[in-house]
This record gives sequence, structure tokens and C-alpha cells, in this order.
Amino acid sequence: MSVERSSSDEGAQGRITRNRRTQKDLWDGSWPLHPFFFAAAAVFTLMGNNLNYSGMRDVLPSLLVALAIALTLYLLAVLFRRRFDSIAAVLATIWVVGVLYYSNLFGDLNRWIDGGFSMVRTLPIAVLILAAITVLAYRLRRFAPKANGALNIIAVVFLVVPLGKVAEFQWNNWGALDSYDAKAALAELEPYLSQAASPDQPPDIYHFIFDRYASEEVLSQYFDLDNSEIGYFLEQQGFYLARGSNSNYQKTGHSVSSTFNMDYLHTLENDPRVKGRNWRPIFKILGDHRAGRFLKSRGYRYVQFGSWWAGTFRSSLADENRPHGFSEFAMLYWRNTMLKPIFHVLPDTQLTMRLDWDNGQCQRIRPQLEEIKKIGEETAEPLYVFSHILIPHGPENFTTTGECLSLQQASKRGQAKGYLDQIQYANQIIRDVVTELKKPGRRPAVIIIQADEGPSPKRDGKIPWQNASADELRIKTGILNAYYFPGKDYSGLWQDITPVNTYRVLFNTYFGTRLPRLEDRIYAFPFDNNLYEFHDVTAKVRGPGPIAGTVHQGSAPAAPN
Repeated sequence: MSVERSSSDEGAQGRITRNRRTQKDLWDGSWPLHPFFFAAAAVFTLMGNNLNYSGMRDVLPSLLVALAIALTLYLLAVLFRRRFDSIAAVLATIWVVGVLYYSNLFGDLNRWIDGGFSMVRTLPIAVLILAAITVLAYRLRRFAPKANGALNIIAVVFLVVPLGKVAEFQWNNWGALDSYDAKAALAELEPYLSQAASPDQPPDIYHFIFDRYASEEVLSQYFDLDNSEIGYFLEQQGFYLARGSNSNYQKTGHSVSSTFNMDYLHTLENDPRVKGRNWRPIFKILGDHRAGRFLKSRGYRYVQFGSWWAGTFRSSLADENRPHGFSEFAMLYWRNTMLKPIFHVLPDTQLTMRLDWDNGQCQRIRPQLEEIKKIGEETAEPLYVFSHILIPHGPENFTTTGECLSLQQASKRGQAKGYLDQIQYANQIIRDVVTELKKPGRRPAVIIIQADEGPSPKRDGKIPWQNASADELRIKTGILNAYYFPGKDYSGLWQDITPVNTYRVLFNTYFGTRLPRLEDRIYAFPFDNNLYEFHDVTAKVRGPGPIAGTVHQGSAPAAPN
């Protein structure tokens, strides 16, 4: 019995020894953190340089993809080595850094060989360099454990530095996002909404923002363009054209957020937590606002067709977001990686062309417009559709009929001609969309066609906007502003209405609200470093009295008793 027990013990001990040897063969005990830390650091570095615009929600998709790339490269190295060891981690990091830091590593080389924007000419040289480093690292694999430890330390530093910037920003801007609460903001208007009701057949509502589309008067006076044809078309279609309209602010974010929230941005101006050039409080309003909340409370389905711009790319309030392409952060990030030249090498597809700012526009706008034309057929619920169209805003890559120009073609045409050509293309879009939305058999629809701001005039950028000349301010704030109300009850509109009153008039007309009309004011902030320092420039833009030729129709809605 003792001999049998001894043999059994020896067999068990042998199995344990073999298991330990097998585990050692599979893993050498090292910690392969650096491939993933370098991947995360690449994303957080860009975030750290753009904290006034980007939060974790903007960063998260790119972060997850970068970590997935790091994991894929690490597993390929493990497959090559047939074990999880330090040399596999080192080999993975060589390619993680080469792929995700491509522009930083090879930008100078690309300029030296005149590789151009796409960096395609640099790609084979970069791959050869990375391959050579890989071979060298493998031959020196005896130093891999020390290299693995050193790379872990370096990667931690790379990650901690931008995370430190994020922490510092959060500390300095603590409470800034609390300056606006959408639910509380809507509750402030409750006395004016208390008797609101949905009509028996609520109309669909389509709100189009054509970014930087100047007014008919501005285009005629400052651009020598007679654009009256589109105004006549809209009036023939039953629209009310507010020819004396101006934007309430000189930038998209301020203008559209005040439109959505049906109020000026004085609460942000007066809140000490909202500072300097921090755009995120404005983005919060753009993502969740009074107009959208009110319409959703009346049974509307909210669909947003945003642009690449962070302010309208998505809305947390919308039932559906259809941006069709990369966000601003994702586009900036992936354009610095090896993905950019790889996409240029691959055949042109909607995906591969989206990393180019100009071609990204071509891939976005047309599909969005086709979806907008058809979306009313997809649901029985009343629809609220918001579309931010970056035309005639740059890049000026569309022709008058909507063909997409290359970067070289657009540069040759020039920015000034490009802007006017895109006005013509915007007019074509307006005709097509209006004709489709007003087809017999479709549900009645409110259609709002506005600009958020005018084009940027040539001016001395060192002069604060409130001190700009009257002509410069008129160019920057004179906008297209047109309304179609089924039934054509335009008694609540007036010729120089500004967008801050848009939804007040709309809700009073269709839902029986009693929202008072706000005084139409135009505000300018000095620079992008002073986003919340507002100066009233109404008198400079419009003069001491109404604009010549302005006819006020209707009176301000009565405030509740």
C-alpha cells in the first residue's frame, strides 16, 4: 500500500510540474499594458487639446476602436509567438504606435518626399520602417522583459499627461454644465404652456438650417448676386419670407441654441461657472432643449440630421440621430492615423471617402436629403425633423448643381466663387425638398428654412466683434429666414423677426400657447476666448428704428394673466 501511494504521489507531482511548465510556456509573467495605454493616450491627447469642445461622449467611440486595434495587433503578435510574452507586447506596440501616431511619426518624411495630404506616397516607406524595427526588436528579444517594463512606464506617462489636462479642465470648469437644466428651463415657461393642446391633426415640422446662407439684401449689396429667384419661389409655394431677418448671434452654436431654447443666452452669461471658450454648455442646450421637449410631450417623434460639427452631430433628446459619417472628433483623430492613407489606397466608397472633410460632406448631405424626403412615410406619429446642412458653409466643394469637386478643383475655383456657387446648390436643395414635402397626399407640414449666421466678412480679426463696422455685422448676421405654415396663418410673423422667436410663434399658432414675443436683439461676443460676453449691436446693424421697408404684421402674443 505504501508503494502504491508513493507512485500515485509521484504521478500527481509530475502532472503539476507539467501544468506549470505549460503555463510558463503560454505566459512569461509580464504585463502587456503599453499597447493599450499608447492606444488610449493617442485618443486622450487629442481630447486634451480640444476640451472646450469634446467630452467623453465624443471620445468614447474612437477610444473603443483604438483599443480594439491594439488588442488585434497584440493577439496577432501572440499568435506569431505562440505565447503571451513580453516580446509579443513589444512587437504589438511598434505597430500600435506606427498605426495610431502615423502623422506625427511620418509627417516630416511626407513633407520631404512631397507626399501630399493623403500621405499615400509615405505609406510603403513607413511600413518598411516599422517592419525593420519589428525585425530588430525580435532579434534583440532577450532584452524584451526590460523593454516591456520601460514601455509600460513610458506609456503610463503618455496617458497620464492628457488625463491630467482633462482633470484640470474639469476642476476649472466645475459646474459649468449645471448652468443649464433642460427640464427646469421648460418648466419656466409652464405658465405660458398650461393651456397648450395638440391639434387633431398635428402637422409634421421640418426645420432646416442652411449654414451661413446670407439674406437676399446682403447677397445683392455685398456679393453682387441677385438671389431673388429663390425668394419668389418660396412665396409662390406659400411661404412667408422674413426679408429683414438677422441672426441673434454671430456664431452657429449661440444662434441655434437660442432658437431651440426660445430665449437669449443671458443665463450662461451671468453664471460665473461658465467661462471663456468652453463651448460645452452651449452644446448641452443644442442636445436637449425646450423646443424639442415641448414637441415630444405632444407626441412628436424627433429625428435629427446633424453635420460633423459637435454641436449638431447628435442630440440626446432625439429619438433618432442620422449624421451619416464621422463626428468632428473622430474625423480629426482618424485623419492622423494610418487609416487616412489606407482609405486613399482603397477604392472609393462611402466609408473610405468620409475621412476627407470635403468628400465627407458629399457622402453625408445627399443621403440625408433623400432620407428626409421619405421619412414622413415611415411613421404614423407626427414628425419633428431638424436638419443642419453645411451649405453654403465651407469647404466650398459643391458645384451649382451639387457635383463634388476635388480639393484641387475647389482651391482653383476659390472661396468667394465657391460660396456663391453653393448658394445656387442650396437653392436647388430648397426647391427639391419643398416640392417633395408639399406633394399632394403627404401630411401637412410646417417648413422652416433658416440660416444660423451669414458668411464671414474680410475683417481685422484683432478687432472685437462688437466694434466691427456696421457693414461687417450686417454681412455676418443678415440671414435667410422663411416659414411655411399649413393654412397660411402668418399673423404672428413679422418681416424682421429673428430666430429666437421662431418656436414661440410656431407654438402659439398651432398649439394654443401664449408665449410672449421677445424683442428682436442682435448680440456679438468679442472673440472665441469670450464666448459669453455679449454686446448688443442691434442699433449698429439695424439703425435706431426698423429696417427700411419693414412691415410688422400682427402683434406680439399676449402674455398670460
